[in-house]
Formats: sequence, structure tokens, C-alpha cells
Amino acid sequence: MPPAPPSTASVVLSEGGPGLVDLLADTTELRIAVTGPRMLFERLRLLTTLSSVEGCTAQRLEELADRLEGTLHCGLTGIQEAPVTVETHRAGPVLEIGLGPASMYRSELVLRTTTAETFRSLLTRLLSDDPARPFFAGLYPVPAAGHLEHHPGGPGRP
Repeated sequence: MPPAPPSTASVVLSEGGPGLVDLLADTTELRIAVTGPRMLFERLRLLTTLSSVEGCTAQRLEELADRLEGTLHCGLTGIQEAPVTVETHRAGPVLEIGLGPASMYRSELVLRTTTAETFRSLLTRLLSDDPARPFFAGLYPVPAAGHLEHHPGGPGRP
């Protein structure tokens, strides 16, 4: 009998670090250490190779958002909920995860599935019409914009 998959996977997001967090993990919990939330990184955004024609519709992204819960852990600001939202745009829907206030220098996002399914199982079930077809799904850290620390002369100035 194969061993049970680990329940938690960890990754660190920092300047010069990885640009994507693989969401097709065989775990029910991801721990993402974030350096500079709202300073270096504004939020996390789901990127996938699936299109709405293949099943990744706004409705299914809403279902996914409802089955994810996130908490932000920071020594300065304590523990707070990480909002998981879906925005609809002309180009298509976007699932995003908030990273907390700019007063956090470093935090840890703990993202869990609420269904006890692994991330891989949950995403395959909800986002793809063909579970046998391979696809990619990951979280991209959206760079922060407009923070005074990065724009000492004001927004838009070096």
C-alpha cells in the first residue's frame, strides 16, 4: 500500500524567489511564507492553462473559492482571514487571495481545502471537464504597486 500523501506543503515567496506556487499539490494544506506582503507582493492570483471552454468558468472558480480557506499569521498583526475572491473581467474571471495589510513585513499564508480533498483532486474536479487531461494551476504573486517604500519620489517615479 502506498504511503499517505503529506498533509502540508511549504514554499517561500520572496524577492528573487520562485514566481509560481504549484497548486496541483497532493496535500490539503499549503503554507506560503511571504516576505513583504502588500510591499513586494499585493496578492496571489490563480493562473491555469484551462480555459472556460475546458470547464474553468466563473461559476466553477466561485465554487473553488468557497472550498478554500486562508489565514494569515504574522507576529506583528496576529492571525487574520485571507480573503479568497473571484473578480470577473472582460478577459475572464480571476481568483485572487489577499495577503493582509502592508504593516506585515513577513507573514505566513495557510491555505486549506475545506473538503479534505487534496488541492490536485479539488482543482481537477472543479475546474476541468476532462480529468484525464493534464493542466497546470498555480498561484502567481502579483507585484505590489504604489507602495511608498518602492516609489520614494511618489507613485510612477524612480
